[in-house]
Amino acid sequence: MSYSDESRLSNLLRRITREDDRDRRLATVKQLKEFIQQPENKLVLVKQLDNILAAVHDVLNESSKLLQELRQEGACCLGLLCASLSYEAEKIFKWIFSKFSSSAKDEVKLLYLCATYKALETVGEKKAFSSVMQLVMTSLQSILENVDTPELLCKCVKCILLVARCYPHIFSTNFRVSSLLLFSGDVERMLVCGRNW
Repeated sequence: MSYSDESRLSNLLRRITREDDRDRRLATVKQLKEFIQQPENKLVLVKQLDNILAAVHDVLNESSKLLQELRQEGACCLGLLCASLSYEAEKIFKWIFSKFSSSAKDEVKLLYLCATYKALETVGEKKAFSSVMQLVMTSLQSILENVDTPELLCKCVKCILLVARCYPHIFSTNFRVSSLLLFSGDVERMLVCGRNW
């Protein structure tokens, strides 16, 4: 870890939270996304993890509808951060699900589920989340039992389907339904698309 890397990250986080211009702020979030994906930056990401989470939280909770792309990029950053720092995954997932539970806005909750999906999708079948997957599955099951919008339901089910594919043993401890049933084409399409709901 070099001072310049830490300084660059601090500068990005400062600009994300203080920049007023929408386009410049979006460009800065995209730079953060690139920074997160570079393996050599892991140490500085761990050191600044709390600051990154605070900055992303601010982005996801922006109230303006004009900033939807910015918020989606913020959710992507959060998912990639969790995937990149898989050894910090427990802390990050706990933070995500805590923020999901405390959020009053469905569109913000959806962004936290998008971040979860991005993390699960990025890691895929590499089993990097093995130690925390029971926590994730239990949290997703709780969300599934309590969601009341089609968008949240569909995104939660997409996350659960990823867990079922990559961690079938974890999935089977939470659901008695045969995982094969979930993967039969018609059922999966109905759950994921939710177009008739």
